[in-house]
Amino acid sequence: MNLRLGWMWSGVIAVALGLAACNAGDVSGEETGSLETSEAALCSVEQTCPSGTPVTCSSPTTGCTSGPDNGGWVECDGVRTYCPPACTCGTTRYTATRSGEGATCGAAATQARSLLTSTVAARCPAGGCAISDSLGTCVPLGPNRTDGFRMSITRTYSCKEPANCQ
Repeated sequence: MNLRLGWMWSGVIAVALGLAACNAGDVSGEETGSLETSEAALCSVEQTCPSGTPVTCSSPTTGCTSGPDNGGWVECDGVRTYCPPACTCGTTRYTATRSGEGATCGAAATQARSLLTSTVAARCPAGGCAISDSLGTCVPLGPNRTDGFRMSITRTYSCKEPANCQ
């Protein structure tokens, strides 16, 4: 038992000597002042917008503010960032038809839907809404081809507005 305590104390002394050699746990007043200054000089502010999207900013100075007017905003060092407007579904309806080809009718439909998704994204920067698809008939590719099927899908949709909404 005495041997075990002697070994344990020698380990504690070795750790204490190691910490002292590294100056661990002893922060000089000069380092503390420097750390406090850098922490106090940084500010950041966040505003949760009505759409649920947060806007944030930070600054190496203490010039951070926020406010609720005009949908909400944050400001750091005189640069104001407003919340993006919330989306609404537009009233204009668009229609697009795309065809896909594949080894099965399901694969042809998947390709047609993918092409329609790209079409909607090109017309509607914030995304589409009120989407309705009408499936066409799945047909073999032709009398001289036995390697798959073709299917068309017609999509009717509106765009989320305004274009920069979230």
